[in-house]
Amino acid sequence: MYDIITESDYRKQIDRVAGRAFLFFGEEDYLKKAAVRATREALCQDPTFAAFNDVTIDALDYTPDQLLNAMTPPPMMADARLIVLRGFDFTAMKQQEIDDLTETLSALSEYDYNAVLIPVSAGLLDEGFLPKSPGKVLKKLAEVAVPVRFLPPTDAKLALWVGRHFSHLGVTAEPAVCAALIDYCGKSMFVLANEIEKLAFYALQNGRKVVTSADVPVVAAPSSAPDAFALSNAILAGRGAEALEALRVMKFQRVDPTFVLGEIARTLSDMQNVRVLTEAGKSAAEIASALRLHAYKVGLLQRAVARVDARRISRALALTAEADYAVKRGGGADYAPIEQLVCAL
Repeated sequence: MYDIITESDYRKQIDRVAGRAFLFFGEEDYLKKAAVRATREALCQDPTFAAFNDVTIDALDYTPDQLLNAMTPPPMMADARLIVLRGFDFTAMKQQEIDDLTETLSALSEYDYNAVLIPVSAGLLDEGFLPKSPGKVLKKLAEVAVPVRFLPPTDAKLALWVGRHFSHLGVTAEPAVCAALIDYCGKSMFVLANEIEKLAFYALQNGRKVVTSADVPVVAAPSSAPDAFALSNAILAGRGAEALEALRVMKFQRVDPTFVLGEIARTLSDMQNVRVLTEAGKSAAEIASALRLHAYKVGLLQRAVARVDARRISRALALTAEADYAVKRGGGADYAPIEQLVCAL
């Protein structure tokens, strides 16, 4: 098994990734997307040949033969090709399907001009208890793909990122303003990127190149994490009207549908992990430490899962993955797949 590396480790070798596969996993989906984009820019520099050198295979369309066929052709007017396997839910895949995938990826050494990336959304891979005890599927995949763990940045690094993002859009914001934005909108980088863009355009439209703390509540949408928890809880409990009302609030707040589904997946994954650890006899404090959750949230999750069958959580996770794929395939602006998710449960 390869050692698990960080996003920073990966970026240091981003121009030397040909001949290997990389598994992007962990909590921060925004950074995974950015790493895929950076790899594409490093390997597929000429857009003229993108159709030959930049291949994406969605989970719903994937077969082992299709992956092998994608790996076979040499790059066109370039040194390397990029293959991205997108939308896989490893919590719902059968063991034989995982074995077939790893067997196909093991042939990569014969076609070492390819770099294969497998970005996995948060909650769709059982990580186990890292670093000492990785999950079974993670260990299996690590036999053929270098695991790259994407953890949320610390508060200090996140504030620096917010400041740089503002600068990229032609405005500035003091560190206190960046911190205020994080407090107001939460720590999701997807959400923050959207709110930063809105604030930057608002300041520029008003003839300013500086974003102030007073702008934040005027323009930005407040954190919707409590609503995401309420939505997930209502979905699991089968309270359709309550779930749709929670979704209505998030729609009113203009929360990105992909973020809504990401938060649902995260919450359901936390519920599943809390259920397993509780049944194993772990205390709330031990669970909070193992999952890096606040003890109060662990209590909420324990009360939620006590009323729900374990199979229902697994089914909800699988249907959430399908809804996430449907939203992204449709351009990321449609709430209909989320509404269908609510009705399916």
